[in-house]
Amino acid sequence: MTITDSGLRERKKQQTRTAIHQAALDLVTDRGLAGVTVEEICAAAGVSPRTFFNYFPSKGHAALGLPATAVDASARDAFLAARGSLVSDLCDLVARTVDLPADRTRMKALVQARPEMVPTMLQAMAQARLAVAEVAAERADADSARTAVTLVMAAVIEAAHRFTDGSRDDLAERLRSVVAEMGRLATG
Repeated sequence: MTITDSGLRERKKQQTRTAIHQAALDLVTDRGLAGVTVEEICAAAGVSPRTFFNYFPSKGHAALGLPATAVDASARDAFLAARGSLVSDLCDLVARTVDLPADRTRMKALVQARPEMVPTMLQAMAQARLAVAEVAAERADADSARTAVTLVMAAVIEAAHRFTDGSRDDLAERLRSVVAEMGRLATG
């Protein structure tokens, strides 16, 4: 496999993910979560149900653009090898693990218009938190790991509200900024 083949494969995956997300977002916005089937989303996106579930665990996740969260092995290894502060290194781990949807403005509008989407959003955040906490517990005692992950995941929520653009690299710095602000607010 050449680098070009790998790049093409990744672009095709991104196009498929985007097509599924857009179809789900449009249908759920129009008809609500209960008014849409996975098969209808697949037909609109031009994919099979098997392909759908390779990208998203549910129609709610697809509408919000939230894939299942898993900590990548290289991200895990980098976090465990890092020697910075636990919270700062968690910001890097979370930025490499959590996919914030590119169209967060539209996602917010969907959640406001369709409150039945809130449990899916909360479930996705809980799954991300558990995945990150499992890795954090390999580096710190259980209480410190849990507290640090809670702090950084709260920063993710705030960063998602504040910033509607940016890359994963930007996310780590934005998380650090929000965490620092939280610290100033707590002590000031």
